[in-house]
Amino acid sequence: MAASYNSPVVSKVEWKGKDPMDGFLPQIYDLCAEYQAPILLHMDPPNGFVIDKLEEALKSHPKTTFIFGHANAYNSPENIKQLLEKYPNVYMDFFAGFTILNPDSANRLEDFLPLMKQFPDRFMLSTDSGYGVGSEEAAIEAMYRVLDALGEPALISQIAYSNLDNILRKEPATQIQKKAILTQDPSRDIAGFNKLEAGKLLYSKVK
Repeated sequence: MAASYNSPVVSKVEWKGKDPMDGFLPQIYDLCAEYQAPILLHMDPPNGFVIDKLEEALKSHPKTTFIFGHANAYNSPENIKQLLEKYPNVYMDFFAGFTILNPDSANRLEDFLPLMKQFPDRFMLSTDSGYGVGSEEAAIEAMYRVLDALGEPALISQIAYSNLDNILRKEPATQIQKKAILTQDPSRDIAGFNKLEAGKLLYSKVK
């Protein structure tokens, strides 16, 4: 929770940040870069000094992968486009239910589709647990409506699955995973293992 001033829920929690560069957040970004793990940030409002500080974070931590949580909520395609054009290390978490189902949305799905097609490798879908749209089931249905609207199989696959999957597959195996694997099989070559592969191998050994 990098910042919240408007949310009726998050704005009331004591542990939210003042902005995306507040407190220990820069050190967390450094750790994310070291472990090649993404970080998803809740930020509201999606403008003003909150976004100025996000840009500061994106500039000063270029090796960190940032995911702008529910970036389309109370935000415009134009604002999102500016960030995507300027910073290759930011990705957009698209809360389909907000744009499609929430009457507070000032934009329609059709307003965002050209942006998704322009930056097909930088978007991913989410439900935000169905907040403000009735239920998580409704939010999931809205995700499918986005995929139907995209139409192109390759684009659907990217935004529905592979963009996030590609980010997660960059995470190298942890030292704890490596130690556990070598304890089971000292001859195993683990140099190229990512975190997911190591986890699957360890899981298969305990089944």
